[in-house]
Amino acid sequence: MIKIAFFGEAMRELSLNNTLCFGGDTYNSALYLKRLLMSRAEVYFASAIGNDELSKQAYTRWQNQGLNLQYLLRSDARTLGSYGISLDDSGERTFHYDRKNSAAREYFKLDQQQAFLADLEDKQFDYVYFSAISLAILDDQSRQLFMAAIAVYKNAGGKVIFDSNYRAVLWQNKAKAQSSYKQAYACADILLVTDDDHFGVFGLVSHQQLVNFYQAYAHTLVIIKQGVNDTLVIQQQLLRRYPVQPVKRIVDTTGAGDAFAAGFLAEYLISQQCDAAVNTAQQLAAQVIAANGAIVSTTLTTVTSNLLSTTEQDTDYE
Repeated sequence: MIKIAFFGEAMRELSLNNTLCFGGDTYNSALYLKRLLMSRAEVYFASAIGNDELSKQAYTRWQNQGLNLQYLLRSDARTLGSYGISLDDSGERTFHYDRKNSAAREYFKLDQQQAFLADLEDKQFDYVYFSAISLAILDDQSRQLFMAAIAVYKNAGGKVIFDSNYRAVLWQNKAKAQSSYKQAYACADILLVTDDDHFGVFGLVSHQQLVNFYQAYAHTLVIIKQGVNDTLVIQQQLLRRYPVQPVKRIVDTTGAGDAFAAGFLAEYLISQQCDAAVNTAQQLAAQVIAANGAIVSTTLTTVTSNLLSTTEQDTDYE
């Protein structure tokens, strides 16, 4: 069984019909990965919530979704952040956040945080996954503490997965963002990036300059998403291109990149085959953008699911 820990923030997703929904980049990827791999993976979600009623509902929801919440901490003073989404006619989204009271921002200041760091440094997980948002919500001291633990984990043989999700408003300045990205890139075994994120952090570059930048990370598997343009995969400095299949219905692109990451990892962590991984990633993202919200109903199975027993396939993870 694969053991993978996702570190980051989940928030309440505000909806027009007042349905209780949650979202957040690492949480979205963790949930979609659990759906795809089911009992073949122990998926940990390391974050923080409060002790209020909303937090209790979140805990119950995430537990029912099959996530391991061993490293989910509680804050007496804070709760979940929230966000709303505005969509244009093509389904592209604009986010409106309220993070001022988010417990996840204080994760490494809570009393129980040592357990996650200790198990991370002791390589209790096969993989650890975090994003640029995971880093951006932390203050400098907490970010340094986490990255130091990541370095110990990496040196012990752990595998690091980093998603480049860039939100300019979360960073104190561009120089701090660039420094944090480069530090994460240097320790990552798998990089999930977009051209837009790269342009936002490092500035506009040509296509060849973009490829050259990531080919410099010779020992890293790099997946570059480019919207409707080819998905690029760089492995051992070799570049492969995967055309993006046309999508018939686009309602809401929220969570598309997170679903892509989950679909890719669901295949790749089992088979180490990029072709199947990109295919599943694109299919899952296409299902997610056909409905509103970050977490939607999906029907996709993976190539690896054919190896599961009937009992495992019938397990219902929401």
